[in-house]
Amino acid sequence: MKFITIISLLMLCQFSLAQAPNLTNWKIDTLPMGDLIYKANQSKNNWVFVQSGGIWDIIQNPYSKHKGDSLPFSKKFINKKFKHFEGRKFVKKTTDGFLIGFNNGEFSGGLHFMDLKGHGVYEIEKGITINNFFEFQSKIYAIEGMYFGKIIEIFKVNGFWKTQSVSNLYDIPKLIADHNNEKLIVGSQYIFKFGKDLKPIEILKSPFYWGILYPSSILIDNEVLYLSMRQGVLKIKKFDTHPTYEWFTPK
Repeated sequence: MKFITIISLLMLCQFSLAQAPNLTNWKIDTLPMGDLIYKANQSKNNWVFVQSGGIWDIIQNPYSKHKGDSLPFSKKFINKKFKHFEGRKFVKKTTDGFLIGFNNGEFSGGLHFMDLKGHGVYEIEKGITINNFFEFQSKIYAIEGMYFGKIIEIFKVNGFWKTQSVSNLYDIPKLIADHNNEKLIVGSQYIFKFGKDLKPIEILKSPFYWGILYPSSILIDNEVLYLSMRQGVLKIKKFDTHPTYEWFTPK
C-alpha cells in the first residue's frame, strides 16, 4: 500500500507545484559537464521528488512501469489483453474508458483504448511511443516520441478515439508541468513553453545533456525550477528569462 501511495505521488510530481524540495542534506557540486556527465550516468542514485507531510523530500526512484490513472483490472487481465506490449504504460481515464499508451523504447509502442468494463479494446494508433498524457484548454493531449518529439491531440469522432499532430519538437519530451496557465515541456536538453497558440517555444537549452541522466520529476517555486535525475538535483534560477544552474548531490 505504501508503495502504491509513493507511485501515485510520483505522477503528481510531474506537474508544477509552487514548492521547493528539501535540500537540507544536499550540497552544491560541480555541474556534470564534459567527462563528468559519463560519471554521473554511471551513478546508482536515481532521485525523485515525493511529498511527505507538506515537505517535498528527495528519495530513490522506486520506478514503476505503470504511470498515470489506475486500471480497475488485474495485472493478469491487462497482460492478456495486451500480451504483445511490454515496457512502460501511461494511462488516462476518460468518461467512457481508458486511453493506454505503451512505450517500450525502440522495440514497440502504441496507443489503445479500453472501455470501462475492459471488454471493448481497439488500437488508436500503432507505433507511437507515449511519454505522458495531459489536459489543456479542456482537451486531451500527449507528448510522444523516441528520437524526435511531438505533441498530439486525442479526440473522439463518431464514437471512436483518434489522434492528430499538433506540434513537432526538436527534442524528446520527458516531463510536463503547469506554469502560469501554460505548460512547460522538459526534453532531453531543452525546456519549451506551450501556450494558447499550441506552438512550443524554447525557453532554455541546458549546458549539459541531462537526457543521459533520465530526469524523473519537476518542481517549480516561482522563478526557480528543480529537476530530479540520476546522481543529483538540478536547480535553475530565473529559468524563463536568464537561467543560471546549480547542481546538488547528497552530502
